[in-house]
Amino acid sequence: MDKIFDYILILGGPIEEDKPSPLLCERIKKGAEVYAENEGTKIVVSGGIKGETQRLSEAQIMKNALLTLGVPEEDIILEEQAKTTLQNFQFTREMLGDAAKVAFVTSRFHIWRSKKIMKKAGVSYLPIASLNGEDSLGFRIREAFLRPLAFFGIIW
Repeated sequence: MDKIFDYILILGGPIEEDKPSPLLCERIKKGAEVYAENEGTKIVVSGGIKGETQRLSEAQIMKNALLTLGVPEEDIILEEQAKTTLQNFQFTREMLGDAAKVAFVTSRFHIWRSKKIMKKAGVSYLPIASLNGEDSLGFRIREAFLRPLAFFGIIW
């Protein structure tokens, strides 16, 4: 039987200094769980440097966390340029090609808008929801505000 996907894309998220926030930790943990359950997959961590004081890219911070969870370095692919969800999808497609079978991990509250953004990017990836994280209230409020704007194509 063919694998459903070959790659697991973990979308970037908030960081605290050089460590993932609780919200991003949930995405990383879910990505590592899915990886462990799907032999032969690779993980793509996507996210660049967004702040002037940020020393490491979101991708590098996620990679460091995955290494502590036992994911082998050779199975982690860094995409360090993306600063938006749209770019996460676009740059990953450029790296892996159009034929790649990809599942993506993001927070549960972010799935709906991510699926809209995914279509705009011209990819068809399988969404996998992680827990929202203890610090997610502000992000969930933001998504509730952005959802109707995304529905009407005003923002992505």
